[in-house]
Amino acid sequence: MKPDLPRSLGLRQRLLLWILLPLIAVFIGSILFDYRLAQETANTAYDHSLNNAALDIAAYIRTVGLNPELRLTPEAEAMLRSDAMDKIFFAVYNSDHQLLAGDADLPIYPGSLHEPPTFSDDFYRDEKVRATTRRIAVHGNEIIITVAETMRERDQASNHILVAISVPNLMIIAATLLVIYFGVRRGLAPLVHVENQIASRSPRDLRALDIEHAPREIRPMLTRLNELFDSLRLASAAQQRFLADAAHQLRTPLAGLQTQIELVAAEGKYLRNEERLARIEESVERIAHLVTQLLIYAQTEPAASANQIFQPVALHELAESAASTFIDRALTKDIDLGFEIEPATTDGIAWMLREALGNLIDNALRYCPAGSTITVCSGIRSGHPYLAVEDNGPGIPVEEHGKVFERFYRIPGSASGGCGLGLSIVQEITQLHAATIIFSEPEGGGLTVTLTFPENRGD
Repeated sequence: MKPDLPRSLGLRQRLLLWILLPLIAVFIGSILFDYRLAQETANTAYDHSLNNAALDIAAYIRTVGLNPELRLTPEAEAMLRSDAMDKIFFAVYNSDHQLLAGDADLPIYPGSLHEPPTFSDDFYRDEKVRATTRRIAVHGNEIIITVAETMRERDQASNHILVAISVPNLMIIAATLLVIYFGVRRGLAPLVHVENQIASRSPRDLRALDIEHAPREIRPMLTRLNELFDSLRLASAAQQRFLADAAHQLRTPLAGLQTQIELVAAEGKYLRNEERLARIEESVERIAHLVTQLLIYAQTEPAASANQIFQPVALHELAESAASTFIDRALTKDIDLGFEIEPATTDGIAWMLREALGNLIDNALRYCPAGSTITVCSGIRSGHPYLAVEDNGPGIPVEEHGKVFERFYRIPGSASGGCGLGLSIVQEITQLHAATIIFSEPEGGGLTVTLTFPENRGD
């Protein structure tokens, strides 16, 4: 069963991890093998020295009559036991295991007279020691000589050998990892190129991806993506045709209905019930407004706007033109509609920006009472072009700021005849233009809605 890697890891991290794990396993195995080899190398040298010490002791054995004796002078014993780092212990026994000289508590280790000496690791006087027992014949008598020494110098030598072997291995593995890292990075460069190519696209860009220079392994995936883009382009074109047909089919009967209502009113059919006529006219106007808003909202969606081309748009001219269409309506409601316009230009889709600004002005006119003031602004602030609509009406409560962009949402208790799509359309258009919407409250109350565009799109 394959181990699962974290799903958040990228392809590069996965490749490096799958290469790194075996290398770490190989390095650990190499360290264990090298440590064992270092110990064996050190033991071979020091065991030879330990065996020589036993032979040196045997050279001092003499036979007096039938009894062997160890004639080891104090100076010779001191020389035998002396070592810079380790302690050396020894014991000499006769064939009856009677101690002739040395450390009485030093054990006798296995071995025989006619076999090569063996070496054992043991603990003696709370220290780790390496020991050997030699059995030799002296004038027909079997002498047992045990020699042991602590292992500080052996361990130090083993560590030195281990470091001498491991450091080059570690450097080789590090160099290998470095080469692999750059190799993987270089090998995945085409994938990064494709990733950047896709990430840099806007939702409107449905052009086919370039697969000519892509690695053979990902060409099928890119081909499927291109097929998906083709399907989206066809769907967008079909939607655009539907929107155009729906606009014609819906607007024509609504215009005819509105004309018939005006003719009936002109003939005096509703002289006795003018309130009903006003309600009919208001309902028809709301239906026409809803149809227009629905069509505009559909046209501003990313898929529907995929074929739209960004061009320089003079925001001050657009603001003046858009606001001028609302002057008569503002006069009818006794609202002062004015301008504070300064030159500003951004790259965008002119008719969409006009619709966004028109919806902001329309909302202000719908919600502001008679006697209010509405100001349409344009200019450049901190290097960013902007459009703004400022009013001194009731404003929008702070807790409603996030909700008013939802489709068909209307603030509870609102008396306006809006359909709840105006700010949704504004949000779609601002997102398409990489702009931001900011709500603020001017001095004296009311609401200011500001659309701020990216600096790199302005002149």
